[in-house]
Amino acid sequence: MFKDLSWQEKLVTLSSALMVMVLIIKDQLIPPFILLFALSTIPFWKGEKQFSKKKVVFPMIVLFLLYAVSFLFVANKASGILQLTTRLSFLIFPLLALLMTNGGKHARFGLKWGFILGSGISMLFSLIRAIITEGGFSGAAFQSNVYGLNMHPSYLALIFLFASALLFLDPSKSKVIKMGKWAFLGLTVISLFYLRSLGAFVCVAAIFTAVPIWKTLKTKNWKWLLTLPVYGLIFFIGLKSSDRISNDVAASLKSVGVWAESPSKFIENNVNNIESNTVRLVVWTISANMIYENPFGVGLGDENDLLMREYYSHGYSGYAERRLNPHQQFLQTGISIGWLGLAVLLILFVSLIIASYRTNDLALYIGAICISVSCLFESMLERQVGVIFLSILLFYIAMVRFQQQKSKSVE
Repeated sequence: MFKDLSWQEKLVTLSSALMVMVLIIKDQLIPPFILLFALSTIPFWKGEKQFSKKKVVFPMIVLFLLYAVSFLFVANKASGILQLTTRLSFLIFPLLALLMTNGGKHARFGLKWGFILGSGISMLFSLIRAIITEGGFSGAAFQSNVYGLNMHPSYLALIFLFASALLFLDPSKSKVIKMGKWAFLGLTVISLFYLRSLGAFVCVAAIFTAVPIWKTLKTKNWKWLLTLPVYGLIFFIGLKSSDRISNDVAASLKSVGVWAESPSKFIENNVNNIESNTVRLVVWTISANMIYENPFGVGLGDENDLLMREYYSHGYSGYAERRLNPHQQFLQTGISIGWLGLAVLLILFVSLIIASYRTNDLALYIGAICISVSCLFESMLERQVGVIFLSILLFYIAMVRFQQQKSKSVE
């Protein structure tokens, strides 16, 4: 019970919950709450650190150091400082995980319910605001760029999916929580529908694929794999049941088919076309060429300026004026810190997925799968919310694995 905890345990629980809720509801206010959380962990730094049991955090620290080193060689120092500051969470949360020797259970409890409560508030507010504005369930207030609270739909959808997994897989037998699970899941489905994030739909497809694989490996029962075609059929029916979603998917496949015939011709024929699929294919092609030409990267701070120069050189002045990023995190990282950065980022996500699988916590596994898949379609780590979400998820998983391995050592 919460009342039985010491004041230090209460503080770390509350500070972690508040930090996540602020991230979801008003991420511009997050810095002091991260500081509060960091300070609340200090009483739990005593004891043997056992860094080897938290090795999952090391790729993130290396990634931050690569960004920091690249910044030393850039021309646009102002942009570099801003971006490096945004990525400070890549250093802060891994260091906190390395320093904490206990108290992780309380921090994890706060993080879990912070995600659930923050997401619930955000989803309810968005839905009620849109209904009041439009007087129904359709209209401008339900458009994806208006509907969500505080941040880009891709980030909201990712967080809502993770929060839904945390609540739905909660083992509590409380009747309130059991009833709340279905209401929360319903809100999540409604939110995903109105947010219309391509990354979210891909995440859902990835979840339907990853869960049977999880069950097969954990139970050693291959029959779980038989659910894959069933899930595929359900997903297909779901796509076809909505003309809006079905048309989005059809448009995406058509654009990819045309691009595959000749990427260079595709770029020539779609100058300043702002259709979302076309935008991604054009910026992906231009970004990949930049990485090929700059194997060590162009540095943190210069990447956006040089990418804009490439847009202008291909006649895409509209893209440059909108300062469009690569819409793919691996390409974004490759432009900044080259092939080495790409390799470290890949190691980071592979380690994250493996470590989350070993926690035996399906919700954490789903979170790791979703953020990894999302980075294939968005530059998720170029904004504060994406950086902090990934850092918190890594911290969460690292503390679970640390406690599990520590318990095994005692046994």
